[in-house]
Amino acid sequence: MRFEKEIERAVRHQAASDTETTKTPDEIALIVENLKGSLSNKQFDFSNSTSLILNQGGNKRFVKRYEDLYSAESVFCQCIKQIVDRVFKIKYSNRNETIKTLFGILSTIKQMSNFTIVKFDFKDYFNSVSAIYVFEKFIKPKLSDRFETDLISDFVHKTKYTYAGFSTSNAIAEIIAKQFDIYIRQALMPKGLLYFHRYVDDSVLIFNEHIDESEIRNILELALNEIFHDNTVNTPIKCKSKFKESKFRYISKRSISTTPYSIDYLGYEFWFLLNAKNKVEIKYGITEVKRDKYNNRIDKLISCYTDPNHADHNNLELLRHRIAGFTSRAVYLNKRFRSNVWKVKGFISNYGELRYLLETELLHEETKIFLSNMVEDAFSRASIATPYFLVGAQSTSGYNLFENMKVNKTILLVEQIGYDYNSLVKLVAKAGVSSIDSNGKRRGYGTLVRDYLIKIKIGY
Repeated sequence: MRFEKEIERAVRHQAASDTETTKTPDEIALIVENLKGSLSNKQFDFSNSTSLILNQGGNKRFVKRYEDLYSAESVFCQCIKQIVDRVFKIKYSNRNETIKTLFGILSTIKQMSNFTIVKFDFKDYFNSVSAIYVFEKFIKPKLSDRFETDLISDFVHKTKYTYAGFSTSNAIAEIIAKQFDIYIRQALMPKGLLYFHRYVDDSVLIFNEHIDESEIRNILELALNEIFHDNTVNTPIKCKSKFKESKFRYISKRSISTTPYSIDYLGYEFWFLLNAKNKVEIKYGITEVKRDKYNNRIDKLISCYTDPNHADHNNLELLRHRIAGFTSRAVYLNKRFRSNVWKVKGFISNYGELRYLLETELLHEETKIFLSNMVEDAFSRASIATPYFLVGAQSTSGYNLFENMKVNKTILLVEQIGYDYNSLVKLVAKAGVSSIDSNGKRRGYGTLVRDYLIKIKIGY
């Protein structure tokens, strides 16, 4: 049965993403067999999810998920994602590639005689998309396997919306968003559309002509109604999708003045203004929201050190590793099924396009100050003495974001080209990670990398 292969693949996926335990091949095989039994006996209920509210950067986010990674509900949910990804050949956008292209486009359009830029996004996107609506309108007509059709139908009717937290949500929400993309391109291409990219729910449009704001708004609303609110689709749960008005930005070359005006996209902020020669100038930076987010993150790292009730209280060496990790990019290999996947994490990786602007007039002043001072400022906010590793020359030799971005400072956790096993053992020991397991056996390279990255709060 084809779906049994999906179960095996899904369990391996869950095991690869499990940061709490490591499953042996025998344990994985046993889980797979048990789940096959659950499938044949229909011992699962997709409505058995847990609801919670997460606080992310001051914003509350409603999430639903299956608590046990290896439960029938969680694994079958992952199976459905795999099926949908395969049937629709879904390709997910790469944030860094998206930004790299956008930087190139922006450097070109400022020379044009006319241009228009629009940024918009959806409000509470995942929690507003009806999974039932997407299934009936787009998914069901593409499925040929009766069992898969019935299972996905059961799932969407039990879960109702593409809630953040379900592994299927990205896939289902992407299917309908792709249709929205098609509509937008067809409607706006004749109007001089030069560039359009949507990253999940966040989109930017660039035209090589002047387009009135009202005209663009009208077309966006038509697209929204046509794709997300089709009344011919008879479903008990409708989409609640709409645009987030507070995030809408419009700028045309005609409206640019000596007073800077900004548009943000994926954490970057682009400031447009006329210089003394009446030429369009663009400055690049990081949005205030993202700067606050990273300030909060480093504040939490320091609070682990200062809080007498925290397990990491007064562990200065661990704090040093956490700040070194925070101000660097971590590169490692992650097992995905039978392949190795390169992973890159960290602030420098997230804002890599700014590397090339650090010593130019194109970097926005507030971002330059932030990159140069954020670590020292965090210790000032905590009202504690600056630690030894931030004093003098050491402060610019591994713990300063501005300096680290210039040299693209990297923690290379790849055995063949970075830390070898013995060097890795010494590194992780300083952060309190043991190279010996509870049975007295030597732990593998990949396991040490995983535990080290989790310990220094980069994540895996």
